[in-house]
Amino acid sequence: MLFSIFYKKFNFARKGLVYIIRRERSFRWEITVGTAALFLAWYLGISLLGWAILILVITLVLSAEVLNTVLERILDIIEPRLAVHVAVLKDLLASAVFILALGALAIAILLWSSV
Repeated sequence: MLFSIFYKKFNFARKGLVYIIRRERSFRWEITVGTAALFLAWYLGISLLGWAILILVITLVLSAEVLNTVLERILDIIEPRLAVHVAVLKDLLASAVFILALGALAIAILLWSSV
């Protein structure tokens, strides 16, 4: 019983991940950049703490992109009534992901430079 509940929840998460990978170019780009960052970290031999921090910031950026996509889809549903306001909200959502990605880049540079 517990296994079937876990399997159902895992399957929902898998479907969402497949959806965003197939439909969101930004997410695919962020996966590519994150993977490149992991390979560079491996090549440079960063510390265990560095690995933990790098994996944390990569997952934060990817999670923010998923949340951005969810909120954009919700805004698309209500767009006919609030088109001007929806555009501003979407820009703000994209800015939040961009700021997080810049922070992740800064952290990665600090980690790589400390090797």
